[in-house]
Amino acid sequence: MMKLKKITLPAAGLLMVLGMPTQAAVIWDFNYTDVGVGFNDATDGAARQGALESAGTYLSSFLTGYNATIKMDVDGSVADGSTLAAAGSNFNGPISTGFGNQGDVMMKILGGDAADPNVGAADGSVTWNFSDFQWELGADFQPGEYDFFSTAVHELVHALGFASDIAQNGDDPVTGDPTGNWSPFDNFVADSIGELIDDTSFSLDITRWNSASLGGACDTGLLFTGANAMAANGGNAVALYSPNTWEDGSSGSHLDDQCYSGTYMMEAATGAGLSTRQISAVEVGMMRDIGYTQFGVNPSAQVPAPPAIFLLAGGLALLGYSRRNFKVRRAS
Repeated sequence: MMKLKKITLPAAGLLMVLGMPTQAAVIWDFNYTDVGVGFNDATDGAARQGALESAGTYLSSFLTGYNATIKMDVDGSVADGSTLAAAGSNFNGPISTGFGNQGDVMMKILGGDAADPNVGAADGSVTWNFSDFQWELGADFQPGEYDFFSTAVHELVHALGFASDIAQNGDDPVTGDPTGNWSPFDNFVADSIGELIDDTSFSLDITRWNSASLGGACDTGLLFTGANAMAANGGNAVALYSPNTWEDGSSGSHLDDQCYSGTYMMEAATGAGLSTRQISAVEVGMMRDIGYTQFGVNPSAQVPAPPAIFLLAGGLALLGYSRRNFKVRRAS
C-alpha cells in the first residue's frame, strides 16, 4: 500500500515559491476533475493542488512576455503502472500544411486570450498517477518517492508545445500521410544528416526517419537542430529520445535520458528522488526555436530551491475536454 506523508501547509494559506514573482502574465487555471481521489483526495488533495500550482507559477516566470489564462483539466485518478504523468494541449485551431499547427495552449499564449480557438473550454489536460507511485511534494524525500515539482513542470512544458507530432510510421496526425501537417517542434527534428522534413514540400524522409526514430542513444537517433538550442549546446544538435523500440508519447518528444542521464528536465524518464528542477539554457533555446521567442528573457525567472516550495489548497470548476498530443513521463 502506498505510504502517504502529511504536508503541513503555511498558516497564511499562500501559494508561493521563494524568490519568484507573485504574479505572472501567463496564468494557469487548473480544473481538478477527479472525485474523492488524486487531486481531490480528502487527506492529500489540497497539498497536491498547491504543488501543481507552484509548478505553474515557476513556468509562468519564463513566460512574462505573454498574456493569457490557460485552462487545464487535471485528473489524478489514473493508474498505468509505468507512466508517472502526462499532459498535452487540445487542438481546435486551423490545420494547415507545414509547421504552423499549434495547440490551443500555444495559440493562446502567443496570441493572447483573444486567439482562443475554443472559447470556454479547456485548453489542455494533465493526468497523474498517484495509485502506482509515491510522490514527494516538497523536499523531504523518502525512499521510492518521485519528485512532483520536476514532473509537473515537465508536463506543463509539453502542453506548451514541446512535442513532436510525427507518428511511428512517419505519418502526420491529421491526414495520415508523411507529407502534411506538422507541429512547430517537427521543423527541427533531424538525424545526423540534417532535418527530416523538407521545408518546401513538407515531406518526411521516411527512410531516414525509420532509421533514426529507432536509432538508440545520442548521435545515432533523432536530433533537434534549432539554432537557439544548438547555440546553448555548444553548437551541437540536441539528442532526442529514440529507443530501439518505439514508445508512444515518449519517442521523439523528449531529450534522451539514455544520453544525458538526468541532466535535463525534459528527459523521457526519471528515477525516484530529487530530479532536475531547473529549465536549462538548452531547453530555453528549444522553446524559443519552436516560437516562444520571449521565453526566459526576464532575468527574474529563478529556479526554486527544494526547501522553498510552499503549498496551498485550491479547487476550480470542472470543464470538459478532448485531447491530442498527450506526452508521458516514465519511471526509470
